[in-house]
Amino acid sequence: MNVEYSKSFVKAVKKLSGKDLQSVSNVIQEVINAQTITDITDCKRLVNYDNVYRIRIGGYRAFFTFHIEIVGDCVTFQYLVSRGQAYTKKMETELKRLDK
Repeated sequence: MNVEYSKSFVKAVKKLSGKDLQSVSNVIQEVINAQTITDITDCKRLVNYDNVYRIRIGGYRAFFTFHIEIVGDCVTFQYLVSRGQAYTKKMETELKRLDK
């Protein structure tokens, strides 16, 4: 799959180190190698969203949008946040905005 990253995602990844950084790197590689969205481990589509998914990476949640294009599939990683921040009203509002 084609993979793109938002500025917010890149900024969050730069703050990681050690085991967390390695885990995120492994997940990104798994997404690149996946043929379909169902091949990705711990990936779930969020309820009441059309194109927003989340991947559980230890204590973090990676949110991404998945768009099927005519040429190929494209995964755009939008946010990498801790579990505590992942399900707040603010994050819900941001994800609703992305789902349009």
